Amino acid sequence: MKKLLTFTLLTALALSFNACKKSSSTVDGTNFLGNTTHTTTTTPPPADPLAPVGSLPADYTKKAVLEEFTGEWCGWCPEGAKVMVDNIAAHPGKVVGIAVHDGDPMEIPSYNTWIKALTGVTGFPNGSVDRADASDRGNWTSQINAELAKTANLGIAMVTKTKGNLSTVQVYIGYKSAIPAGAKLTLAVIEDHVPQSSGGQHNYSTTVVVDANWQHSHVLRGLVTANDGDAVDLTSTKKYTIVEFKDIDLSTMNINNMANVQFAAFINVNSTPRDILNAQEAGLNETKKWD
Repeated sequence: MKKLLTFTLLTALALSFNACKKSSSTVDGTNFLGNTTHTTTTTPPPADPLAPVGSLPADYTKKAVLEEFTGEWCGWCPEGAKVMVDNIAAHPGKVVGIAVHDGDPMEIPSYNTWIKALTGVTGFPNGSVDRADASDRGNWTSQINAELAKTANLGIAMVTKTKGNLSTVQVYIGYKSAIPAGAKLTLAVIEDHVPQSSGGQHNYSTTVVVDANWQHSHVLRGLVTANDGDAVDLTSTKKYTIVEFKDIDLSTMNINNMANVQFAAFINVNSTPRDILNAQEAGLNETKKWD
């Protein structure tokens, strides 16, 4: 009887040790009776494409683009420049000024020829607000105010990264509803506070002082896209589209001071009725979130 009892106890102990080998482990997951390590594999959540600029807002701020047609030979153009600068100051972050030069060292001939024909420039200074027909400087302020009062269906956020003369620009376009085909994305390079050329700025104005310290404002230095913009699909059910421009070589754009450079992105429609649906500006190495 004692032999049977001893055998039974030994058998039970043996079975209990065999069971422990499969389930017992130390706190670090290593089985103390063997070398097996228990690991748990999890799938990381997908990266959020909008993380750099934030989630889509409920509404977008409407901004206006003033393309000012000017030239150093034009004696009345300093007054046009002042109207542009005054409107930018009156609406911080809401007015994008682009001085398109004609017949002087700052001219970009291909764009100047194209935009003058598109908007019907008849004199200097003329200006086009959101791609409307070009008009005299006396009309720009009221046109800008009318554009800023509109409700925007889309907005733009931007991330720019620059190393040396090369830049990468990510343009985030959010929209409440799909934008019909025909809208294009334009990315322009602008430089503020540009010194006069050796010929100097002519001036007929009695209200604007032009002297040796005169500087040109918001000068168009180059187009990253085609003159009329690049085609972009704005119909995603996610309600946003991201476009990236890599290796933009700023050394080819006659820039005087990199600290004064801005990228301007806008969605434009060049067929009738012409329009700029919205715009955004960002400096070098800047993240401009939705607004």
